[in-house]
Amino acid sequence: MILLRGQFSPQLRLYFLAYWTVTVVASIVGILLLPIWLVIGPPWIRRYHAALRCDLTERSVVIAKGLIFRRELTIPLDKIQDISIREGPLLKKFGLLQLRVETAGQSQSASGKSDADLIGLVDARAVRDRILEQRDRLALTDSSGTAPSSDRQVLIDIRDSLLRLEQAIGGRAAGSSPPSDQE
Repeated sequence: MILLRGQFSPQLRLYFLAYWTVTVVASIVGILLLPIWLVIGPPWIRRYHAALRCDLTERSVVIAKGLIFRRELTIPLDKIQDISIREGPLLKKFGLLQLRVETAGQSQSASGKSDADLIGLVDARAVRDRILEQRDRLALTDSSGTAPSSDRQVLIDIRDSLLRLEQAIGGRAAGSSPPSDQE
């Protein structure tokens, strides 16, 4: 069952076109290939964009991308250590964010790029929060589906209290009043 299906921004197409055009122009041979790229690039990018997928299920995140060499990556939620958000100058120009899922035992290429990098998710921060929330919910139940242990619940309560404190301190630093406790 799919709990969340990530949507990708239409701006991602323009980002890919700009990124790959700069890459092609940066190489000596690429300058000669630029007219060919400008003809085949936009349709390829449109199809690539349409093939991107990010689904959150009850127990995993499924990421699919690629056209000729299609790749589908299933990441179990219990293996996710962190989800970071990155924004570079070109991404910022197009109003996009990069979501990187970091896992236990993750393999990265020499360039430091993870297999689970997603660029251009609409509302990437909300997607990140939803994935982490589902991961925590899954961690609360053991394999038999029972309620969390009292020690685990204490840790969760401490974490929630610290988050509320950080929000209150951040609100004062920004010059606004701290959020009221509605619980």
